[in-house]
Amino acid sequence: MEVRDKYGTIESFSNLIEEESGFIVEVEKTIERLKDSEIKGIQLYPRPNLDVLEDYKAEKLYYKYDILLASYSVGKDIREIEKQYKDIVPLVKRSWKLRQDYVMLLHILSMGILLQADTNIFRNLANVVTESKLNDFLIDYLIGYKLTDYLPMSEHQFKWKRPYPFLDTIISVAQTNKEEAVKQLKLYLTKKWYRGHSDTGWYNIHVINSGSHSGYWSFESGALVKVLGLDDSSLKGLPYYPYDMVHWNDTK
Repeated sequence: MEVRDKYGTIESFSNLIEEESGFIVEVEKTIERLKDSEIKGIQLYPRPNLDVLEDYKAEKLYYKYDILLASYSVGKDIREIEKQYKDIVPLVKRSWKLRQDYVMLLHILSMGILLQADTNIFRNLANVVTESKLNDFLIDYLIGYKLTDYLPMSEHQFKWKRPYPFLDTIISVAQTNKEEAVKQLKLYLTKKWYRGHSDTGWYNIHVINSGSHSGYWSFESGALVKVLGLDDSSLKGLPYYPYDMVHWNDTK
């Protein structure tokens, strides 16, 4: 097994997976305790049991999401990643209502394209976007690729001011010049993507706390390569670019 994210090691990613798996076990125990207390009419917290239960279910998604990223980063087989992916998608709607984590939603949507997920998965993700009235061009564009009847919420508006608006240029350029689009995507990956997340909690986490680093990945870049039909051979080996996930099913 070869590590895909060079900012971590087999040991660091494996330790994170083990730790987060333990957290999930504890969360599941708490969820069952809350369910049992609700049936018995016992209030465990100042807030209603069912409200707290929803919080824990959302927290469970984040642990599973970290495990998914770390599993890809450490070099596990994509078929295993695919199974983990299908397991976390049903939790997205609940978590989005509580936290509205744009990057995670974009990653899950992009991975769905790369893993050739079932249309029903995209229907569920589209419902999350529609119900929350998320006004974002990139999200709409990716959903529209899989669901031709999807009605976009946005006209070139972006929830995040950086780095994602740069992708609008790449999408436009690709309509007439795919080679130039690849050059622009390379620029995005090398100069804009990581810096554009400097205000996130995970930025530079490999330096601050290597044990919390699950992986840095621009899954939306891989999704756009698929959607736009680009030749990404020049992107292979670039940090943040999920080349293995883009090409995992090429021979099938």
